[in-house]
Amino acid sequence: MSAAMKMIHVAKRELGIDDDDYRVLLGRATHGATTSLRKMTDAQLQDVIGEMKKLGFEPTTAGRKVKGPFAPKLLALWLSGWNLGIVHSKDEKALIHFVERQTGIAHVQWLRDPRDAAKAIDGLKLWIAREAGVEWPKSTAATGREYKVAVIAAQHRLLGLADCDVDIAASSDARLDKIIAALGARIREAKR
Repeated sequence: MSAAMKMIHVAKRELGIDDDDYRVLLGRATHGATTSLRKMTDAQLQDVIGEMKKLGFEPTTAGRKVKGPFAPKLLALWLSGWNLGIVHSKDEKALIHFVERQTGIAHVQWLRDPRDAAKAIDGLKLWIAREAGVEWPKSTAATGREYKVAVIAAQHRLLGLADCDVDIAASSDARLDKIIAALGARIREAKR
C-alpha cells in the first residue's frame, strides 16, 4: 500500500467519514473515474487527499512526534480541545510547546515524572473546561469513554443542540470518536 493510500485511510478515520460518503468523495475527487484506491493514479490519489484537506484533514509529514508514557492522555486531550474549537492547531508541535510552557520540560517524550505530567494534563483539562464548558468526570478511575461522553456533551452545548440523540451506551469507542470529529468540524466551521 502506498503512502498516499495510507494517508487517505488515516484521513477517513480522523474525519469520521462513513463508507457511503467515502465512496462519494472518491468519485468526486476522480471526476467519476473510479472509487477504488488501488485503481487510482498517483495524481488521482493526490486529488483525493486534496478533497480531504478541504474537509479539515491536516496530514503530518512524519510519524508521531509525541511519545512517552503520558503521550496518549495528552494527545487525547489536545485533540478534544481541537474538536471543541479551542486548540487552533492539532499539530503535535503545538502540544509539545504547550507541555513545555506548563512543565518547563522541552519535549513530551522526556515527561517521566507523574507530577510533571499532572501539571500538563491538569492544565489542559482546566483550559478546556474553562473555554468549552466541559464537565470532566470527577472519578480518578474514569474511563476514556467517560471523557469522550463529556466532550460530546460540551460539543452539543456549544452548537446549541439538544441532548445527544446517539445511544452512547451502545456506541463503540470508534463511533464516539466519529461523533466527536463530526461535531468538531461543525464547531470549527462555525468559528470561521
